[in-house]
Amino acid sequence: MSAVLVLRGVRKGFSRGGREWVSVLEGVSFEVARGEVGAVVGARLSGKTTLLQLVAGVELPDAGTIELAGCELTTLSRRRREHLLGEQLVWMDRYGPAQESVKVWRFVGWPLASERGRRHAETRAVQMLERVGAREYAGRCWGELSNWQRMLVGLARAFAGSPSVVVLDDLMDALGTPGAGEASDLLRSLMEEADPPCAVLMSASDPDSALFADRVWSLRNGKLVLLAGHQTDDADIIPLLAREHRPSRSVG
Repeated sequence: MSAVLVLRGVRKGFSRGGREWVSVLEGVSFEVARGEVGAVVGARLSGKTTLLQLVAGVELPDAGTIELAGCELTTLSRRRREHLLGEQLVWMDRYGPAQESVKVWRFVGWPLASERGRRHAETRAVQMLERVGAREYAGRCWGELSNWQRMLVGLARAFAGSPSVVVLDDLMDALGTPGAGEASDLLRSLMEEADPPCAVLMSASDPDSALFADRVWSLRNGKLVLLAGHQTDDADIIPLLAREHRPSRSVG
């Protein structure tokens, strides 16, 4: 399938202490197609979250282009950019809402409420929570959930609508290798059910959390390097092995 997310020559830096300029991303280029999972692996403070925030429109690059669903984000007004991102992209991390007292069903339905109405959002939220095996958590507060439960709720929220791109920032890092494997199987099944298909871009500090991805990049010193892919002729790139999907557990 054609790429739904394309970055070309993206650069980003920040001023530290008002004097020193720190470069975070240097000429980053990659693309992710519908039906594909791309993973960016890097150590803490390597710039993974900054990269994902650029994709999500939270930040704008200092140079380079970011194209989402055929639209160049950096050329749009703030209002048009926010509208496009609201329709085409869902962001999810393991920290969730700013207030941990928010009810799970409300959090899952938030992306849909403004466009489709509260009633539809509530109904769809419950449907998705049931789909991922988290229906019993609907009335709980976000702060009461375990890491596994937060992952389930996060995926329910991400796929409640019909996004072109789902961004997952360290959502699976706290699960450990077995948990990340089960979470990846659930993610794949949700992607297969999505109509139209979406792309997933995720970040991970633990490489084991990203082994199921179609392509894995390493982010280090501002540079993005392809580490692994399912199809490659480059001897320096490790080919990924396809593995069977296992049924996901419903409780954590």
